Formats: sequence, C-alpha cells, structure tokens
Amino acid sequence: MKKLQLICASAIVLTLAGSCSDGNEKAVRDFATDFATKVQNHQTDSLAAIYPGIEAADSIALTLVADSITVTPADSAGVYNVTLGNGASIVVRTSEDGAMTITSSKGIFKYPASTIAFAEKVGAFKQTPSPTDTQLAEIVGNVASLSADLFDKYVAARKNAVTNAGFTVTKDPQFGMDTGTGYFTLVNNTDQPVKADEYEITWLDTYMGGGMDTSSNRITKGIDIPAKGSARYESMFSWHAGSSIKAITMKIPSREQFFENYTPTGNEYAEYVKDMPKGGSANLGDGPFALAGKLGGKHAIHMTINRGLKDGTYYYDKYGPSNALTLTVKNFDKKTGKITLEEQNNKGQVTGSFTGVLTPTSFNGDMTAYTGKTLPFTLEVSK
Repeated sequence: MKKLQLICASAIVLTLAGSCSDGNEKAVRDFATDFATKVQNHQTDSLAAIYPGIEAADSIALTLVADSITVTPADSAGVYNVTLGNGASIVVRTSEDGAMTITSSKGIFKYPASTIAFAEKVGAFKQTPSPTDTQLAEIVGNVASLSADLFDKYVAARKNAVTNAGFTVTKDPQFGMDTGTGYFTLVNNTDQPVKADEYEITWLDTYMGGGMDTSSNRITKGIDIPAKGSARYESMFSWHAGSSIKAITMKIPSREQFFENYTPTGNEYAEYVKDMPKGGSANLGDGPFALAGKLGGKHAIHMTINRGLKDGTYYYDKYGPSNALTLTVKNFDKKTGKITLEEQNNKGQVTGSFTGVLTPTSFNGDMTAYTGKTLPFTLEVSK
C-alpha cells in the first residue's frame, strides 16, 4: 500500500448553505465530504474503491477549509465538477442506480517541488500544461525514467570520452643507450573540453635486458584536450624500455553532480516519449535482470532480480556469492520502473532496502540500511 502524506485541517466541518437546483447536488456534496473524511482517516482501501486512479499517487495532500466545497453540473449528464478549495478539485460521476465514483482529480497528488521544476525544464508540461492528477503521475513517472536515461547515456558516452589514437615516433634511438621520442595522440570524442584531472591513464612500462623481461603498471593524470579535438602526450623510449597506454579511465560524477551541472534544452521529454507506447515507459519485460555496479561509490556489488520481478539476491564482491542476501520486491510500477526491494539476512530479518528506477539498461537509486544510513547505488544491466 502506498504511503499517503496527508495535510488536512484538524477537523473537517463543512457548513453547506444554499439550495440545490438539482436534487443530485446534495448527494454529490455529501459524497465529496465523505471522500475528504476518508482522506483524513487514511482509509486508502476505500479511496481506491471510489477513485481507482488514486493508486497512481505517491502521496496525497489536502488542505480543506469549511464551506470550500462547491458542486457544479458538468456538460455530461450525471457528471459533476467539485472544488475542494486551495486549487484541488475532483470530477464525480453518478450512475442510474445512484452509485458515485471519482473519475479524475487535480491538485491532490503531490510531488517534491524539485521534481516538478525539473519536469518543467525538460518540457514535460508543454503538451499538457494543466494535467489531471493521473496525467501528472504518468508525467512524473516518465520524467523519472527520462532522468535515468539521461544519466545512463552520459555515463556511457563519458566512459569513452577520451581514446588513444596511437603512437607517433618523432625520433628513433640511434644506439643502445640512446633514447627515442614520440607522442600518443589522445582524442576527445565529446563536444565539451576535457581537463587533465577528469581522467587517469594506466601505463604498462616494460624493460628488456639481462636475459629478463619485466613490466609494471603506473597511473598518471591526463592532459587537457579541447572539445572534439586531440592533444599529444609526449613519451620517450629506448631499445630496451618503453611505455604503452593500457587503459584510459574517466572519472564519472555522481548522479547528483551530473544534474547539478546539466542544462536542459526543454525538448528532452518530447524526444523521450515520442516512441513510447501510450500509457507507459520503456518496456522492461519480465526479467530476469543481472546487474553489477557500486554502492556508495566504492562497494562493488552484484544483484539479480529474478524472472517475474518478485524477488532476487545481491552480494558484495569482496564476500562472494556464497554470502548473498535475499531481496523481495515490495513495490513495483512497471509503467515507470519505480521499484523497492527489501533486503533480508539469512535469518529472515529485514536489514535494508533498495529504492530506485529500473530501466532496461540500469538500476539507480538509494539503499537504506537498517541503521537509517542511506547510500546511492548505480548498477548496470549485464543481461
């Protein structure tokens, strides 16, 4: 059951004055009052029964004021627009047998201001400037998937931002103890400059002499490279010794750092959803998912979410799979990819949870330990 955060008047006392031109308006008004009471009393099962769309909400917030409810017949027979005050409203449909349901609402579903601000910046409300609550829930879910997609693509591109185009000799050694010179050409494949401290170079140094070959690794920082440009990394060698580039490792900022420096174009949302099936985000399928990555930026872990997306396991690489912990899926929205997995130890005790967004290529979010400490995690899907 979803958590409902409710901000309500300490007591809902509605003084409803005036006569009704339509006999049903009194019944609709009573129904709306009952709805408000159920909100106040956290009767979520009853709320879902009269308003199925409420299950899409992460949280609900109402501030009701006495005399704030008004009922206005809509253009369609048996449909009424009901205002609840403070910008909140619902649409009530009545059937021939007198049963009533809520078909939509506005201003009841609530999300963090930062979430709504980011949705606006990526253009999520361009086509739907005044969404209903269920439309807002879908938009927010899609924006969460979009955010994960933006970060995933950035990380993928970042990993290969700098590549080695090879070594060029500028001077050959002339005798045994002489040294030759040359340079490695490092290429920046992005449209942003790359600074020397944004990546590291792992070198393989080799030496041949005395009937024995030796090799060792060393790490240095890179060199500045202009956007879509290249730079020369000077190097020396001899007949007996030389160095080659073994690996170029980019430093990947955290998700928070990435979005702190990300400047939206305003068209990201439209581009992301244009090929999306109506009413849902990217198809996640039914699993299984094998994932690997880091917890807290330094603890390497492997995770498996089993077929059916009901349970799984994970383990820390340094302890190995024989020390895997059990995971149980507690909440999962296949439409948005939002998922919570509860962790249990070998005694069945709950020891933490993973909450984040699962996409076809990644699972990113926060892990909360039983102590209350929270660590971010970034996992990639290997299959």
